[in-house]
Amino acid sequence: MNWEVFTYGGGEFLRLVFNGVAAITGNGGYITALKMTAIIGLLWVLIEGAFKHRAMNLQWLLGVILVYNGFMVPKVDVIITDRIDPTQSSVVSNVPLGLGAVAGTASLVGDWLTRAYETVFSLPSDMQYQQNGMLFGQYLVEASTRFEITDSRLAANFSEFWQSCVFYDILLGLYDWDDLFVAPDLWAFIRANTSVSRSFAYRDAANNRLILGCRDGANNQLDTDLTNDVDRARQYYGEKLVKAPTANAAVAKFAAAMPVSYQYLTGLSVSAEEIIRQNALSNALRRGLSQFASSAGAPAAAQDFALARAEQERRTTYAALGEMAGRTLPILRNLFEAFIYAVFPIAFLLAMLPSVAKVALTYLKSLVWIQLWAPLYAVLHFAMSLYSQNPASSALLLPDGSSALSLANYTALGQVMSDAALIAGYLSLSIPMISYLVVNQGGAMMASLASRVAQSYEAPVGKASDEASTGNISLGNTSIGNAGWWQQNQSPSWRAGTSTMAHPTTGAMYTTTPEGRYVDVPQSNLPFSANIGDAVKSSVHTQATESLQAAQTQVADYANLVSANYSNMERFTSQSATETGVNLDWNRAEMAAFRREFGKTQRLADEFGKNRGYSASQAAEMLGLASLAAQNPKLLDLVSPVSLRGQLDLKGISEAQIRQDWQDALRFVQDTQYGKHWQAAIDAGHTAAAGVHQRTGDSLAEELSGGLQEQISHRHATIATLQEAAAWQEARSRVEEQGFAFSADVAMQVRDHMIGSEKGVFARPGSLDPTWSERDVDALFARAAAGDAMAMRVISHYAEEYGRREGLELAGVQNTPTKDAVFQKNEAYMGEVYNKETEPGGIRDRAVGFREAARHAAEHAGVPADGQVRRGFADIQKEAEEDRAAHAQMVDQGERRIRTDGAALQSDTEARTDPENQTLLADSIKNGATQTLPSKKQLSQLKDKFLGKDE
Repeated sequence: MNWEVFTYGGGEFLRLVFNGVAAITGNGGYITALKMTAIIGLLWVLIEGAFKHRAMNLQWLLGVILVYNGFMVPKVDVIITDRIDPTQSSVVSNVPLGLGAVAGTASLVGDWLTRAYETVFSLPSDMQYQQNGMLFGQYLVEASTRFEITDSRLAANFSEFWQSCVFYDILLGLYDWDDLFVAPDLWAFIRANTSVSRSFAYRDAANNRLILGCRDGANNQLDTDLTNDVDRARQYYGEKLVKAPTANAAVAKFAAAMPVSYQYLTGLSVSAEEIIRQNALSNALRRGLSQFASSAGAPAAAQDFALARAEQERRTTYAALGEMAGRTLPILRNLFEAFIYAVFPIAFLLAMLPSVAKVALTYLKSLVWIQLWAPLYAVLHFAMSLYSQNPASSALLLPDGSSALSLANYTALGQVMSDAALIAGYLSLSIPMISYLVVNQGGAMMASLASRVAQSYEAPVGKASDEASTGNISLGNTSIGNAGWWQQNQSPSWRAGTSTMAHPTTGAMYTTTPEGRYVDVPQSNLPFSANIGDAVKSSVHTQATESLQAAQTQVADYANLVSANYSNMERFTSQSATETGVNLDWNRAEMAAFRREFGKTQRLADEFGKNRGYSASQAAEMLGLASLAAQNPKLLDLVSPVSLRGQLDLKGISEAQIRQDWQDALRFVQDTQYGKHWQAAIDAGHTAAAGVHQRTGDSLAEELSGGLQEQISHRHATIATLQEAAAWQEARSRVEEQGFAFSADVAMQVRDHMIGSEKGVFARPGSLDPTWSERDVDALFARAAAGDAMAMRVISHYAEEYGRREGLELAGVQNTPTKDAVFQKNEAYMGEVYNKETEPGGIRDRAVGFREAARHAAEHAGVPADGQVRRGFADIQKEAEEDRAAHAQMVDQGERRIRTDGAALQSDTEARTDPENQTLLADSIKNGATQTLPSKKQLSQLKDKFLGKDE
């Protein structure tokens, strides 16, 4: 009889183990050991019967006979089937039936569960755990991102090609970095777009050095060499990454599994040759960039690139450790399985003793435990394959929304696969524990497992928190290259509390003191300070012009608001006088105040505009602007006759007349206090309109209330804008009349402004730093000092930017508050007043004292106290309620009597009246009531006659 044992990569080891077990159990010495063990068991039973007065344990004796003759004497053949590496499958004969049957049954159950899980998971056959092991697809994709050109001669030729052709193609503008990064077929793009006129050094197979044109060499020699190298790389990486019976089988399996893995994980349909070529060229181009930076005299760029590459390799290394953990545990599973089979002879010896039941149960549990690993690995394998799809697809997305394996994303794809392997390796550590708790029903072990997973975060987080809180951080302490010959010293020197350091490339000397930091550039003390001064002056002129235009626009908007609100106030006053569209239910005091204040404003506006040919709204606009400008004499010069002509729509009036009227308006508002009356009218109108809108929903009241509120806010913004414009005009005047004495101090301020600013259009192609560093700025200053026109233009640009921001301070003009600053100040002042309410001796405490003083004065004058007033009010309210209830009862009785009597009269009337005349009778009654009762207008006239009109 044959029994089949399934394994996943451990076939060879199991064959040796089963052969060893067969040899041991068939040896005469082992049979003798069994007999001695049986005798020991018999003595055990006899001793227990004699000294513990127990009955003879005949069950043990029958068990020994059955176990020996049923599980040890019969021999079977064990067929070892390796699912991952079929070459390790074999057949072992003369294995005891007990081991063969138990191992075969347990292995059959575990293998069926594994295949069943992977069948329902619907993974491609090349990516299934039972076919190729844990995360085989991810392993291939991640390894593909590290493919290299295998021929050293071809690698050297491509290095020359990158430096002589591709990098200069980008500098010449034939294409840019973005085109190169997103090209789905890097080699096809380069062959079609590289320069025709440039050339590169090429070494052929005979070691002859040739000079080839870039495009011609790429489409001929390099293309042929690359095609041959791709075939060689497929053979090399196939044998390296895939296990198979032969080298050709490994290469074939590699070529078939690689596209399937990319298709399932990323959604890309690419061949194995395309994957190898794209990744190998991407790595070669990256290495060529590093070599080009070093050879071009850019050690800083080469160092930055080397650091970035080292960081990438560190990340890959850590991910590989996680992947190694994921691959080591399956090997441990095979070892544990072999150990369990190997101890069968020992377990069978122990079964000869009276504790046979415990021994057999423990051995069966261990077999079930080890067979549960494979299904759990299949579940973990499927989960990581599934959750790797979205990150892998996202990693291959290009800016235009398409997906392709390109120079821009192939490293990201490798990182995604590395992360998946890292997580899988970490989670695989829990599989033995999960399997064991299933066998032993260990709920406590599951809690312990979760606790151990959490503990993996506690140690690093606790260490980092301790360093951050205590400040005891030690990082990057490097001491290297301290040369001491030829009088070279690269270390900064410290003297008398100051530090001095020389820049290694520009020679700039940095001196740091407690008062600040100073820099001295060789050859000159910033000799282009005059150019910086011109740039700042230009920015001051520009800012003055822009601020004046903004102020004029703000004034025009404010004038339009004044005109619109003046017209709405006139309409609102007229509407309230005729009571058209407005309910009578409003506050008479508020309306009286509004009419009084607006009436004064109207009379003043009419008085000013009557003799000058202005309409009421034009006069109100001019007086409103004059009252606004009169608050700050510096703002008077910003309002010109030309602007007034356009804002007030003054046609047919000369500029001289407008200028004279403007001066008259300024004197008029000061003599008549027009601004005070206009502000009082605004406040009263806003209160009255808001009240009317709240009570009646009147649209005109709503429009007026909103317009006045907008004018109040716009007034503050206009004042702030005018003050800012006046400040910039003064700064421009100082620049033109007095001039500036710019020196290196101003240049240093421009330098400090540049550090940390965005490079914008001045950033070099391929630069990884979007902002100016201190080293970049000093190098730029040194180039400008040497006469570099481009460097001077860059500095002038940032000098103008600095002038726009700090021009007022440089000109000695106090920086005026902006509109936002005005509102922030107001909120701050209001907040201070509010906070003082709760402070000891504040508004609230003083209010309590005032109330106490008022109460004592009221008692002295005989005024009833609050309690007496409330009690009196309660009594009056009670009496009123009683009278109301009595009158309500009388009304109810009268209504019932009217309904009773009216019903009888109605019935009698309907009986005596012709139905055709009932309608005529109703119309007659209605007409009589209309002629007899007064109308709403007549009632209003009677009210005004007897009660008087509202003032």
